[in-house]
Amino acid sequence: MKHLLYIAASIRCKLLFFAVSLLLSLPAWSQLPTAQQVAGQMQVGWNLGNTLDAICGENAWGNPTTTQALINSVKTAGFNTVRIPCAWDCHTSNGVIDATWIARVKTVVDYCINNNMYVIINIHWDGGWLENNCTTSAQSSVNAKQQNYWTQIANYFKNYNEHLLFASANEPAVSDATGMSVLLSYHQTFINAVRATGGNNSTRSLIIQGPSTSIDNTYNLMNTMPTDPTPNRLMMEVHYYAPWQFCGLTADASWGSMFYYWGNGYHSTTQTDRNSTWGEESEVERALGLMKTKFVDNGIPVIIGEYGAIKRSNPADLSLHLASRAYFNKYVTSSAKSKGMVPVYWDNGASDFGIFNRSTAAVSDQAVVNAIMQGAGGTTASYVTLANRATGLLIDGMGNTTNGVNCSQWSNSGSYNQQWTLETAGSYVKLKNRSTGLYLDGMGRNTNGSIAGQWASSSSNNQQWTMESAGGYVKFKNRATGLYLDGLGSTGNGSDLGQWSSGSSYNQQWTTATIANARAAVSASSQTVIPISTGKETSQATISPNPSSSSFNLQINDKEKVLLIEIFDMTGRLVEAIKPGSVNNRFEFGASLLPNAYIVKITGSKGIKSFKIIKQ
Repeated sequence: MKHLLYIAASIRCKLLFFAVSLLLSLPAWSQLPTAQQVAGQMQVGWNLGNTLDAICGENAWGNPTTTQALINSVKTAGFNTVRIPCAWDCHTSNGVIDATWIARVKTVVDYCINNNMYVIINIHWDGGWLENNCTTSAQSSVNAKQQNYWTQIANYFKNYNEHLLFASANEPAVSDATGMSVLLSYHQTFINAVRATGGNNSTRSLIIQGPSTSIDNTYNLMNTMPTDPTPNRLMMEVHYYAPWQFCGLTADASWGSMFYYWGNGYHSTTQTDRNSTWGEESEVERALGLMKTKFVDNGIPVIIGEYGAIKRSNPADLSLHLASRAYFNKYVTSSAKSKGMVPVYWDNGASDFGIFNRSTAAVSDQAVVNAIMQGAGGTTASYVTLANRATGLLIDGMGNTTNGVNCSQWSNSGSYNQQWTLETAGSYVKLKNRSTGLYLDGMGRNTNGSIAGQWASSSSNNQQWTMESAGGYVKFKNRATGLYLDGLGSTGNGSDLGQWSSGSSYNQQWTTATIANARAAVSASSQTVIPISTGKETSQATISPNPSSSSFNLQINDKEKVLLIEIFDMTGRLVEAIKPGSVNNRFEFGASLLPNAYIVKITGSKGIKSFKIIKQ
């Protein structure tokens, strides 16, 4: 009897072991967050436009192959969401999506996931098989394709968590109730296909598009939502390009002329026929307000899947045009965020909309990036990240808080260890790590290949660096060692940050990006007092207000002659220079500066002094 009981117990143990092993081998499905929770984490987004949506191939429309370095740069600039427009129809054979193509889409998705970003993939224009066929005659065949493609896409990406979102279409052409009914059937097919694949797709957030992604059409025609078996997992998508004469029109038309200048305070007094005559701030508020009322207030998040304004090359006042374009992007971003929406900027990789150089991964339009981040966060960043041009790695404090520890490099992580404040020390800067509180230090090492370290704040020249411009990049030269910060060609996470004598190597070139939503570290008195040595005595220069949303006032309290005031952005580029008159005058400057942090250098007859200002 005991023997039989032993055999029975042994069988039960084996069955239990088999059951546990089976459970451990299954994918770890989970209940993903609601659409409202996900949208709440999607701060501001960027489109990888005219790339994976090109017909037929990633490079077909002139953009280079997407790299991890590009997505790193997008993240560093402050974006945490990437919309990846995708083509599928021309990458199929007998209805089956090409394995190499879907694997390539996955690779780009993973570039974003590696950076802890949110990712949207869709079926974009794709030759117009859906977008141009929201008709009853095409309804059956389009629904068949929609069912087929989304079943394959959803199964392929089933294991991804809430950071990946699916979007049914792009800009489905609909302008009446009949078309709206057909479009709803396409969205219903999309939802049914995704949910049927199970796993994480059962609770994944899905995005459906309004008719033509027009705000007015969506408000007037979309009076019902498709049915989703999983509650609170749908988002609405619309696009914003109003007025089109400013945002996209490239030649005067019979119905309207191109606008070059948009917004209050940005109209031209000499080229008045190119000022916007409609569609300015009040239109932004009206249109986005409709989406808030109809969807956001009813628990349905809204994605502004595309917005932006074309950069023109022929305005009579180019600087005013560029300023008004930056203002447009800032205003739309701010309005969308204030209404609980997720704005996703349209970037096609070209000079008209592009804000990143797709080949080098560098920011190519810092003014628009600054404007978007200002609109998204409402505060000016006080931290920067520094990415090496050659390695793509960021300078990282590695959490080491002991004096003398090495400074390292790491791929973009969003960690405070990769965030630095720039403090001025005369005509030099000091770099303080946000996490460790230590300063980047040359450590007195003056041999090529020597390692840069970290040390608590001191007056040592080893903690002082000059910022030198190198095209669109910046180089950092140590005051004590005379060597330049160098990535040393090391591409592995945790590799040491080195120093080397001056050269043209990309390893000595760095991109700097401000961190959105960080509070500016400024005096509570809203003014900065800078001691200026004049030999036997020390005088003061007072700058106020700091930060400022308009201009800055600078006043010197003694007889010292100020010869030159120079303002540099965080890449080391000179953006403004003033030759003031009498020393006792109050000098006003900075009215034209875009929101960002800047270094101001005052050259006097007895010395040079630099300090940081914040333009809000």
